[in-house]
Amino acid sequence: MTTIQSASETLTAVVSPRSLGPLSLFEASEQDIISDPCSFSSSPEDIRHAVKELQRLGFSVHSTSEATISISGDKQLFQDVFSRKFKKEKTETAPGEETEFFSAAGDKPVMSPPGDLANLIEGVAMARPPTYFAASPIPPLAPIANNAYRYLFAPDDIAVMLRATRTHRTGASGRGLTVAMPDTGFYKHPFYNHHGYRTRTALLAAGASNANEDGNGHGTGEAANVFATAPDVILQPVKMGDPIDAIKLSRNSGAKVISNSWGYSVDVGNISWATLDPYLKALAQEIQLAINAGITVCFAAGNGHYAFPASMPSVIAVGGVHINYPDLTFEASNYASSFASKIYPGRKVPDVCGLTGKKVIHNGGGYAPSIMLPVPPNSTLDSIWPATGAAGDGWGIFSGTSAACPQIAGICALMLEKDGTLTPAQIKANLKQSARDVQAGSTAQGDVAGVGPDNATGAGLADAKWAYLISMSGIASRFFNATQADKVKMLSAGELPQLPPEFMEDLMETLRSV
Repeated sequence: MTTIQSASETLTAVVSPRSLGPLSLFEASEQDIISDPCSFSSSPEDIRHAVKELQRLGFSVHSTSEATISISGDKQLFQDVFSRKFKKEKTETAPGEETEFFSAAGDKPVMSPPGDLANLIEGVAMARPPTYFAASPIPPLAPIANNAYRYLFAPDDIAVMLRATRTHRTGASGRGLTVAMPDTGFYKHPFYNHHGYRTRTALLAAGASNANEDGNGHGTGEAANVFATAPDVILQPVKMGDPIDAIKLSRNSGAKVISNSWGYSVDVGNISWATLDPYLKALAQEIQLAINAGITVCFAAGNGHYAFPASMPSVIAVGGVHINYPDLTFEASNYASSFASKIYPGRKVPDVCGLTGKKVIHNGGGYAPSIMLPVPPNSTLDSIWPATGAAGDGWGIFSGTSAACPQIAGICALMLEKDGTLTPAQIKANLKQSARDVQAGSTAQGDVAGVGPDNATGAGLADAKWAYLISMSGIASRFFNATQADKVKMLSAGELPQLPPEFMEDLMETLRSV
């Protein structure tokens, strides 16, 4: 059953003030935004004057950055100011849920500013909702058959499979780090209090309301994955609303990592999407500004989608690996995405993988149940397909790369706890260098996993323990790149930094087993 969320008469949009460079942000190439986002920033004076004029016209201003202004207003106000009509569209935003929204009618997606406003801004692009990359859920309280699809429990099973438990026992848990998570919202489920996890009240992006509610359940459920790998981080939920405003709120929250289990399936290289639309260019600009400010940004690769912003070269794109029972072998998930970007030539998605389910068939539909996750009672993800379990119990079994992404975000926090000077590029490199090779399975797009880095899983399945170790120093990094013989010499000579005894035992055992 599909539910439809009706379009709001209050519209949200992104405004580009006059750029410092010769090109408008909305005219920039995707590569230029990555390489030189400052050219598409604006002067503080221009931003200040633009905000004042927009407010005078009656718009609500939600946030500003060096490059954009996020606004909202009723549909009639937009029509009157910009002399444009609007059309109603509909998009799938989550399994079993479609959302209506208004876009500017006509063949020009950028609305031109009138009068005095034209001296201050380059244009306005309407916001549009993203897709949340979770698989369809199964409520879990029905009796489980002997041949039932095996699922994991958060947090313990995830921590074990991603080898985070040993790291936790040494005291590394993400303490002192904030992870922001723009999503459908966050409900303070008893699960989080029971485990002593630290969560803040959700920030409201433009177009969102009711900070303590999560009608879909996606944000509440996927947040558990962050704590599985980094149990002592502070979670800052951001309820969307407008994704651009959500990224700005995340950046300004003090977070060092932003986990994004959503995106737009537009990187397929067809005629309509040979380039990003103006709104998505503005989104790319805000993401790049966050990364340039030292924030590590993770995005889900998608579940058969061709996902942007995961295709941006500077983000960490997270794919999916499935666990086979009872032998606990790994294979690329046939539910997770893998693709070569058409928007960013040479870019391959994913970089690294977390844990997801595998596509199986239920009632004629595909889904990937994998992890038991807390959701608000009677939310969308708690209520789909109630015949398979008890709807309204506040639990659901689902995953997708939406689950994998926050798992990796938590590992990023572990690395930053060890070395807060690591850059987003270094964190990505450490994740890839320490990942476990996955040599079986194929993805939703049909890419086959093999020996070494590949299109299906990137560098492989993330390994929290080795990622933490490799972040200790340059010597630790050199150790991982050394031959087996040189590794033995380094250990014997005491060249590695002081490590907890458990880790030293692991290193020696690893060398003996190769």
